[in-house]
Amino acid sequence: MKLNEINWGADSAENDPHLLEYFQDSAGFQRLSQKQKQLVIGRKGAGKSALRRKLLEHFAARPDTFVVSISPTFNTIKSILNDHDLQSSFGNEVFFQHIWLRQILLDCLVAVGHNAKGAYANGSIAFARQVAEQLNRTSKDLLENIAEVLTKIKAKVGNLGEFGLQLERELRNVADVDALEHHLAEIARNGANFVVIFDDLDQGWDNSTVSNNLLLGALRASTILNGKIEKLFPFIFMRSDVYSLLMPLTQHADKYRNIEAIKWDRDELMQVLSSRISFNRKEKGLEEVDNPFGTVFPESVGTTHTNNWLYERTLSRPRELLQLARLYSESVDSEEPDDSALKHAEVAYSEWKLADLTSEFSNQYPGLGELFATWKSAFRRRSYHLRRADIDEVMLKLMTDAPINQPWFNEIVGRTDILKLVSILFEVGVLGDYIAGGAGGGAKAFYSYMGPHQPRFDEVQIHPCFRRALETVERIRT
Repeated sequence: MKLNEINWGADSAENDPHLLEYFQDSAGFQRLSQKQKQLVIGRKGAGKSALRRKLLEHFAARPDTFVVSISPTFNTIKSILNDHDLQSSFGNEVFFQHIWLRQILLDCLVAVGHNAKGAYANGSIAFARQVAEQLNRTSKDLLENIAEVLTKIKAKVGNLGEFGLQLERELRNVADVDALEHHLAEIARNGANFVVIFDDLDQGWDNSTVSNNLLLGALRASTILNGKIEKLFPFIFMRSDVYSLLMPLTQHADKYRNIEAIKWDRDELMQVLSSRISFNRKEKGLEEVDNPFGTVFPESVGTTHTNNWLYERTLSRPRELLQLARLYSESVDSEEPDDSALKHAEVAYSEWKLADLTSEFSNQYPGLGELFATWKSAFRRRSYHLRRADIDEVMLKLMTDAPINQPWFNEIVGRTDILKLVSILFEVGVLGDYIAGGAGGGAKAFYSYMGPHQPRFDEVQIHPCFRRALETVERIRT
């Protein structure tokens, strides 16, 4: 099999028809399949959507379980965030909480009612079938539910504040929550189970007050229903950076601490590659081999074992590893591994990864692209290892020359806050806190994705996956 014939799968799990054939089991998936965690947190490309698809398959195979998937589209979220009424008077957490309660309950009832269509039904089942028939077997989308509830509220009051202490009761009435909840609870008591899976909640999210309240409302509604209807279990998938921003904004943060944080170690990530190589060999009728990884990748790159070399050039996420593997294999028109091709692929990969990072944090830190362009222009061929004096020089140059006119950056420039800028670059993963003579006498750079760490920033290193894009030298020069 020529290496350029390998199909590593689609960039997004949603569009990969073979994903479940090489899905990698994990302790995290086992916990989720046993309903031990509700909130799944991971950075972009960490594998949230793959887990979601596997959970959908897992629970859909159970005959007594209704699986409901809630994935608002980008345009739906954007329309909500641009709505004048929501921006000015109505877009708070408690309003969205009741919108989500209505959405979840209606979606679950429609699933039951559609399944009961044509069958003998009475009581709450009949109610669910009636709901399904009224909504033509598909529940209203989020935007329609918001519009309907807003219309009813505005017919009563000018803004939510006029409800005073009766706010939650009025919202439950307007959103028909009590009736919907009563019938779904009755159906659950008679043996039905419900799994509600939220995904793509960060589609269109822009870190605005309305967008944050929209997500906090979803978290609160899910927690409430899980407490009231024992057989309804929600899963919410969310980017870790979004989660970190939301927790300080809510008084209910303590209820959202039991999370499943998606993390990958080196061997797990290499197994992702091996599983897909084995899949390709099987598709082409080739025999199984003990070391599929070794049929595609060289044993080493320079003096570094290839598995370590690859792992060091990721932020510990499958999507970026697969992108590097794809760039490499597509350039090799033979069946033999090629270390020079792998090193050459690193250049394009590094550029892609820097652009990907800029996109990932475009809402929190707009203008990062200009910051990195300034860095590359001003410090080309400089060391990736920065000591204290180097850190000050680089950060001051970026503050002076980067053409960014954004509140977050202007605040840093106004205070000449070097530490804040370094902290942000640490947070997003570009810089690691370098500790000389750490535990056991060794030296190590700690990056934010590695886990809890209190950085000192006496010395820092640019992460290996960004060094090529920023055109640093390969060795530390003393």
